[in-house]
Amino acid sequence: MRKKLALIQTILFNCKKNVYTTLKKHKVIEILKYCRICMDRTATIECKGNLILGIKENIKSKEETRLALGKNSKMLINNTFKAYAGTDIRVFDNAELTIGSGYCTCNVQIVCASKIKIGEDVAIARDVIIRDTDAHEILGKEHIKTKEVIIGNHVWIGNRAIIMKGVTIGDGAIIAAGSVVTKDVPPNTIVAGVPAKVKSADIISSSKTQSLFQKGEKSYETSFNWRNRNFKYRYKRISVRKWNRCLYIK
Repeated sequence: MRKKLALIQTILFNCKKNVYTTLKKHKVIEILKYCRICMDRTATIECKGNLILGIKENIKSKEETRLALGKNSKMLINNTFKAYAGTDIRVFDNAELTIGSGYCTCNVQIVCASKIKIGEDVAIARDVIIRDTDAHEILGKEHIKTKEVIIGNHVWIGNRAIIMKGVTIGDGAIIAAGSVVTKDVPPNTIVAGVPAKVKSADIISSSKTQSLFQKGEKSYETSFNWRNRNFKYRYKRISVRKWNRCLYIK
């Protein structure tokens, strides 16, 4: 019965006038059980990909997944993105949220009061908070309450990390578990701590290697510096899906 209700909810929601989907190309918003959606009549959702809401690791779980869009808000889905049960996405009045491909696991919070952009192949772990606003004013000094947040491609955000307003995370970056990111993160780096600081540079994530599989590349090289010594990784395809990694000193 619940599955039938979820299917009916998915069809009715995708048929709304302010939800722009393409059913023939499967570019839709798929709403699973125990999803709660609150959308203002002036808000719009544009699907160039597929958004799946409410995926459950435990099929007997009744944990809610929530999506709320305020007045004149916009949500753009550019590719396939999966939001697991417990995800809470809020797009405030006149705000814009852009999502590429990837996934966010349980209990992730995305709070968009101005503009948040999430790139391609982004992995967001449990209990992560991404917000572009402080939500409150600070009296007695100049204070900018809201700033845009940009998350690049092939980014991995670890468990319980917090991404604060005004942050730009470069392509291929890794945010360690429990980090509080208050400043921009350079591409291909690992950051950790409170506040987050660069711990390692010139790294390559497994998600980026996977993207090379799809492009048909035969080899890939990257380098990093550790204790004033330069090292280089060489990735070489040894089969259709497997790569061999060789480490040597430059």
